[in-house]
Amino acid sequence: MTKVELLERVYRTKGLPPRITKKTVARVVDAVFAELGNYFVKNKVTRSAQPKFTYPGFGTFTKRKRGERSGRNLHTGEPLTIPGSVTVGFVPGIDLKQLMNRQK
Repeated sequence: MTKVELLERVYRTKGLPPRITKKTVARVVDAVFAELGNYFVKNKVTRSAQPKFTYPGFGTFTKRKRGERSGRNLHTGEPLTIPGSVTVGFVPGIDLKQLMNRQK
């Protein structure tokens, strides 16, 4: 799904006020993603805590640190070091798992 498809689906959702425009929906969705991004950028991963965002029924996003590791150049076979990085992990919630695994 693309951003445009997401915005269109949200715009077509029943129960939204009739005066809401596609532009307003886009601003709200953009604001939500910007806040999530800022939250994960500003908060640090420590040994005792990982920044996380939980949306009940959907899942949990967690900021994770990957350590430096060794690898191999696939073309030459020569060993190399892959630098550490910071990433976001996702664990689906119970409701999302049930929706994805329901029988057709």
